[in-house]
Amino acid sequence: MVLTIDAGNTKTKWALFDANGNICHQDACLNTEIATAKLLPNTLSCTQIVISNVAGAQRAEQLQQHITPYQATITWVTASKKAAGVVNNYTTPESLGTDRWAALIAAWHMQHATCVVVNAGTATTIDAIIRRENADSSYGEFIGGMILPGITLMQTSLGAATALLPKAAVAINQQASIPPFANNTSDAIVSGAIHATLGAIKQMLQAVTPQGQKPTLILSGGNAGLIQQALAQQDYSDSSVLDGKKTVTITATIVDNLVLQGLYLLAQPAMNNNS
Repeated sequence: MVLTIDAGNTKTKWALFDANGNICHQDACLNTEIATAKLLPNTLSCTQIVISNVAGAQRAEQLQQHITPYQATITWVTASKKAAGVVNNYTTPESLGTDRWAALIAAWHMQHATCVVVNAGTATTIDAIIRRENADSSYGEFIGGMILPGITLMQTSLGAATALLPKAAVAINQQASIPPFANNTSDAIVSGAIHATLGAIKQMLQAVTPQGQKPTLILSGGNAGLIQQALAQQDYSDSSVLDGKKTVTITATIVDNLVLQGLYLLAQPAMNNNS
């Protein structure tokens, strides 16, 4: 079985996949707790461990020490020019964040179609992958993306950089309406963070649509549900963008553990050959 680990900016998530690619165990912890986290129950084991780490060298060292007793083959993922049916058009392919790379690969294999992939956590990444055709098959082409502060980070950064604005982020009720005309400072900060994120997503969708293909919007990360709810509150059935004078409806899909699923795909010999 394959244990996949996603060490993000704030949390580390992991999942154990069986031979059929199904998750049979999963959990998460704060990065500060990784040294004492129990990755697998005593009844389960793994033969392979695949890791995406964007949390820095110190976390990598802690993880390495923690997983060594498992006596499994360990792979620390790096992005490449091509893998698992996806071409990476980053100027320096290996500099693409491994979490973004894994998420793009998972999205491509779920849809085999043009997608905008949003991972909404501490940072929000918004990436575009285009379906391309060659003589006898298709492949996904990652054409680029955006990185912006996550919704919570936007709120706290305002407090850190100003004298009179709140220092702490406001807890957001995902069922509550988020109007653009907030009538108090806390709600105005929340509204600004959410609508800035929605604006970036819509900009990416609109930029992708003229490629001639209707994109699917895939949301993952801790704020995925909030973003989906906010889109719906703006009279977007899922989401819609303008292609010239025509409105194109975008299907929005929340996918849990998108990065972990991409790591599992990269663990498969037939896919992890940079082709």
